[in-house]
Amino acid sequence: MTSSVCAVDWTTAGRIASQPTAYGHRADFLATRFAREALNPRDSGARWCSSVMLRELSPMIGRSPT
Repeated sequence: MTSSVCAVDWTTAGRIASQPTAYGHRADFLATRFAREALNPRDSGARWCSSVMLRELSPMIGRSPT
């Protein structure tokens, strides 16, 4: 799910999912992508995963460089 939502390869997606704080410099970008997926009416699993990722990214949102 992270791979398709963030348009990254599987290796990078695995790193984002396992250590989202390491991607704090991209928190705004990632949060935008996950927020859009959190509203997906056709995939409850994607909504749940996106919500978890948003929770993990929340301390960093708005602090990453533009």
